[in-house]
Amino acid sequence: MSGVLAAPTGNPLATEEATVQDLKLAEALGYERLTDIRKLIKRHLPMLEVMGLVRHRGVPIVSGKGRTTIVTEYQLTKAQTAFITAKAGTKNADSLTVFMAETFAMVLDGKLVAADEGAAQELAAARIREARRRYEEELIGPHAVVQG
Repeated sequence: MSGVLAAPTGNPLATEEATVQDLKLAEALGYERLTDIRKLIKRHLPMLEVMGLVRHRGVPIVSGKGRTTIVTEYQLTKAQTAFITAKAGTKNADSLTVFMAETFAMVLDGKLVAADEGAAQELAAARIREARRRYEEELIGPHAVVQG
């Protein structure tokens, strides 16, 4: 799937993270109808936005009858791509999700460590964001007790 990642286009000085175009991801995950991935992305937009800006743009498509329609194309970050992969449910997605889970377990067991200080800081920041999300979910969850 690494061939699916694309460097950001536009300003060559921009330091944006590489993104994955939705239809290329759908192909890598084994979707029969590639555009079905957009329904999955739309359904999970609130959670994807927790991980950062969900990049999208209107793209014109011309039908067989010559009619032009604008559709939304998504560009997902690596984290957003991993989330959608876990939700996709295709054979390819399930296999990749197992690999991600095994890798995650190795990180938690200390078998994989950050390569440098920058990576260590990113890992620490990700852990803080995860703890914050859990805390917020507990506050707004169905069993949360709001004290006023």
